[in-house]
Amino acid sequence: MSRSSAGSSRALALACLIAEALAAGCKPGPAEPATIDEASGVAYHDGDLYIVDDSVNGAYFRIPLKGRIFGPVIPLNDMKPIRVELPEVGIWIDLEGIDFLADGRIVLLSERLHSLVGEEGLIAEYDYPLGEIGRRGLEGVAVRPAPEGASRIAVIWEGGYPERGSLHPLLEERVGGSAFRPLIFVHDLRPGERVGRIPMASGTTAVLDVPMPEGSEPDAQRFRAPDLVWYRWPGEPEKWGYIVLISSQNGVEKPQYLNHWLQRFGADGKPAGDHINIAEQVPGNISHANWEGLGWFTPGKSLVLVHEGTRTVGPHAFILELPPDWQTDM
Repeated sequence: MSRSSAGSSRALALACLIAEALAAGCKPGPAEPATIDEASGVAYHDGDLYIVDDSVNGAYFRIPLKGRIFGPVIPLNDMKPIRVELPEVGIWIDLEGIDFLADGRIVLLSERLHSLVGEEGLIAEYDYPLGEIGRRGLEGVAVRPAPEGASRIAVIWEGGYPERGSLHPLLEERVGGSAFRPLIFVHDLRPGERVGRIPMASGTTAVLDVPMPEGSEPDAQRFRAPDLVWYRWPGEPEKWGYIVLISSQNGVEKPQYLNHWLQRFGADGKPAGDHINIAEQVPGNISHANWEGLGWFTPGKSLVLVHEGTRTVGPHAFILELPPDWQTDM
């Protein structure tokens, strides 16, 4: 395929996604009440919480915390979040992650478009292997400074069981009922850079060796990975890895969601040490919540997590102090 033909194909694909978003009711309209329903990503920056909600297109929420009284459990809507809309609001759909680049730009991760977007529009489009398969795709983003003011960006392809009925029939024959392992893709961005499509060969990948509970698929619990943060190993300033939020379910018609853990992984995707069971850290009314977002609150010392709301319990943020042997200098 010629370069011009390839470019036309990508433009057509993006146009189709935009048309699909508009047909789904994503067309910009009057400002909606600033209410968070399905918190899917979180960042803490300069005294404010920043939240994305994967049911809200083209916008993020900001919650100022400076000078306010709050505990480790923060009911998000009681804090009166401020909705901030991006330009071309109807285009940026299915937002799953949020963070800040080293140059100060805010970035949001769109799972459906497998792209990073920001106030200036599209920043980076991830290559096709990182697109959605069976409604499983890119879920989390983490950023740390790199040399010469660049940003080192890690995005996580969540893995887990494909959603039932969402695969192409030919794929269903081959992989339906089998779980995928999560994958992390890492690349750099220079200050102010917008790069378009990023080939897989321009970054590095690590497949996560997540725990494998006993039993055969699709009845057995298998882990997916909704979000991550960069993590510098205690006492080893040059050794970087990740703390990853992992959640398990089975692949039956009415799945059970049993485990919500935090696990440390090395840069090679290998787990290190024991996990933290989130259900043992939070109040009982949110112990079985669908935890989707993870960010640093005090870098190296405490994390902030967010979960989706339900019909009976609204979404919360939870500030988790790390155990002493997990704490590190960031």
